[in-house]
Amino acid sequence: MAKHFRFIRLGLRNFVGLEGDTAVEYGDITKLSGQNGEGKTSIGTGPIWTLYGTDIFGSKYNPSPTTYEFDRVYSALTLEVDGEQIEFAREIDEKGKNAFYINSVPVKAKEYEEAVAALFDKEDFLALYNPGFFFTQHWTKQREQILKYSVPPAKSEVLAEMSRTSPDQKLKDIKLNPAAAKLDELMKKHSLDDLQKIHGGTGGQKSKLEKQHIAAQSRTKTLQEQLDRLPDAVNATEDIENESAALKDRVQKIFEQIEAAKEVNAKRSAVQSALNAARQQVESAKARYMKVFNEQIEDTCPACKRPLDEEAVKAVTDNKERRKEELREEHSDLVAKRKELEAELAEFEEIDISELWNEMRKLEQKRDELEDLIHAKANRQRLQEEVAAAKQAEADTLASLKESVFILDAIKAYRAKEAELQAAKVQSLFTRLKIRIFRYVKTSGEYEPDFSIQMDGKDYVTLSTGERIAAGLELIEVLHKQSGLIVPTFIDGIGEYTGKIAVYDQLITARAVYDQELKIEPEVAVR
Repeated sequence: MAKHFRFIRLGLRNFVGLEGDTAVEYGDITKLSGQNGEGKTSIGTGPIWTLYGTDIFGSKYNPSPTTYEFDRVYSALTLEVDGEQIEFAREIDEKGKNAFYINSVPVKAKEYEEAVAALFDKEDFLALYNPGFFFTQHWTKQREQILKYSVPPAKSEVLAEMSRTSPDQKLKDIKLNPAAAKLDELMKKHSLDDLQKIHGGTGGQKSKLEKQHIAAQSRTKTLQEQLDRLPDAVNATEDIENESAALKDRVQKIFEQIEAAKEVNAKRSAVQSALNAARQQVESAKARYMKVFNEQIEDTCPACKRPLDEEAVKAVTDNKERRKEELREEHSDLVAKRKELEAELAEFEEIDISELWNEMRKLEQKRDELEDLIHAKANRQRLQEEVAAAKQAEADTLASLKESVFILDAIKAYRAKEAELQAAKVQSLFTRLKIRIFRYVKTSGEYEPDFSIQMDGKDYVTLSTGERIAAGLELIEVLHKQSGLIVPTFIDGIGEYTGKIAVYDQLITARAVYDQELKIEPEVAVR
């Protein structure tokens, strides 16, 4: 919505070189003229200092005189805002203290600043008031100001232009190409910036998938090398498995034979041990018997050497016979037991199992060889499956990686086309000025925000004073069309400019005239 600002009057007191009181009643055109140093620029600065405390280029400014004594510095500006008047006044007393007034009512600095800020944006006001202000800002500020009121091209327009195959095609007839169609689908859920974050950058999908793809390639290579080191594949696996099973049965049977033989041999060995013990017992019993048998019967007492009577001799003889009989019976029993064991041992024939062991070892060795082949076949099959899975994972990762790269390239193409359309839209606002709002970076293949301005192919810094005024006036015209603001324009050094002047309301000019005192000439424009 348009806002219309007019200067009604300006009252200055001791403002820089303007000693005492100076009053300006503004007309549609207010002409300031006089020789250098008469205060033309000071009058042009008065409204800006009143509002912002700066000069016309937005720099901090103190208009206190340095060539004469003063009681106070004062500036009051009466504005008409959309038909209603308001007066802003700013003062510095002789002690350097600042005071602020709105409609002659003292207010605090913050309240004063907020009241001014509520009327208009400072940079917009200065750019519309001073044709040279815009060009003194940092390029980021210039770019921001130019684009502030510029609506970026619609998504549908950018996607269509990305897909254009002929300059004569109408937007409604353009079929989206794959990149544009992909973005059209994705941008229903995510913004372009979010898509860039998801797929680009160090933590994005592209970076992750690149690492995953390298890891997948490495795994595929490792598994393939393991597979290549395995023996050749066995085709008749079923026959080998059957033969291995048959060998297992044969080994089992031989093992059972060996176990049965070992049981027989163990029993024979037990009988043999028992027989050897029995034979030793027989020989021991025989030795005890012979010892008693060889005992001499003495007829005298061994202690006193007195002859024994017949009855005593008989008792000794009977004792010997009794013991002989007992030993004879013991010997007979032991001999009988020995014979039983000899008979039992005769029933056992020792079995030689060495041949069985040799045969079983040979069969097991052959079966191990067959099992190695079977396992090799299983390992080969397992590795083949793992290699196939690894290759599929590698292919899937590569496909996802290509998808992310495709999306990122589509985003680049979108932003390039968006930049192109926006730049063309902004450029269409100007006639002599050439504006650049993006620059192409070869290393990244992307367009980055930038700003430069030329007139007739020349950079602003190389323009003459008159050309700079022309450039500023064209810029003011564009900013007015964009913002809808109508603000008085102050042209300092108007004598250097010979072109047409087109402003939307009030114009204030300052012209240097040799050997002339300050003149303030308000005029009413012919409408």
